[in-house]
Amino acid sequence: MALFDKFGDGLDRAIEEIIVGIFVSILVSSSVRTGLIPSNFAWVFHLLSIVGTIVFIQKVPYWATTYCVGWLVGVIILANTGLLTIIDILINFIPLGILVFRVIK
Repeated sequence: MALFDKFGDGLDRAIEEIIVGIFVSILVSSSVRTGLIPSNFAWVFHLLSIVGTIVFIQKVPYWATTYCVGWLVGVIILANTGLLTIIDILINFIPLGILVFRVIK
């Protein structure tokens, strides 16, 4: 069913993006610690992370409702594992606001 395809796509995207973000963060911090890259390079990663978050926020209103629900389920699953900080959880719950707005409208 197409309805559940979008849900699965949203779930997959949430899990993939969060895991890739964690992996890149570990890679950058360990590279700085071991001296493979200069310590002032870490700010570039943070800047790219902020840009990625802004792009994420801009695209959420165009997601299908079932895609948003799938995304939120993925975030809840990863939040329960302890892989996300409170700030990460709050940012990743932006689709919830979109869903509430759609229901009210």
